[in-house]
Amino acid sequence: MKNYKYLNLPASSIISKTIFKKQFYSNADISSSDIALFTNRISKITWLYSLRPDTINVQPYKDEIREYTEIEIIEVEITVDKGIGRIAEIIIKSIPYPILLIFRLDDKTAFYAALQRTNLSDCSKNIIEQTVKTDWLDPDSTLFAMLNFKKFRFMNYFTIYTDLVDTISVYNIEKLVDDTNGLTGEQARAILAKAEELERQIAMFRAELKQETQFNRKMELNLIIKDLESQRKSF
Repeated sequence: MKNYKYLNLPASSIISKTIFKKQFYSNADISSSDIALFTNRISKITWLYSLRPDTINVQPYKDEIREYTEIEIIEVEITVDKGIGRIAEIIIKSIPYPILLIFRLDDKTAFYAALQRTNLSDCSKNIIEQTVKTDWLDPDSTLFAMLNFKKFRFMNYFTIYTDLVDTISVYNIEKLVDDTNGLTGEQARAILAKAEELERQIAMFRAELKQETQFNRKMELNLIIKDLESQRKSF
């Protein structure tokens, strides 16, 4: 087990067991290319921690649309930086509990987490409300110190997980805004979503510009792109 002291979790929550890759696709309706992601790109999956009533003294949470009875922390060691978004999606959807996924590639780390709500037509599954992730982080990233679980609200598993997701969200927004003081996780995710949409539009218009032959349309596209880039820089 790698050094995860920065999470500051009690020894009682340590699981440290290998999860066989086949468990995520043997009974799932996924494509052969998805199976190849697991067989060719993942070297090992480890169930690191389980936060549940018998391992940590925190109350479960349940309301009309969501149920957070435990939190799982899973490490995925990969061999190449390809397809981790799809791997994360498959793992998160395969486990009916909120998860912190920790991807490892050499000395770099990336985190994935997702807010969930109950699937009312199938209570064994959750519906993903919103996913948060990080880029690849170097060992000296400031995020590690921010992921000290003892700083989170231990009222119940929902408050813990929400604080985790909010912490990642606010960290991600630091590259877009100068001051994150007082910024909530929800506000940070809204800004990130807007920035991602602007990036999508910029990429779309740039692709169109490359194919365009009419001078007037090229000028129009350049103006559109400059306006979108200005909006992106204005956060």
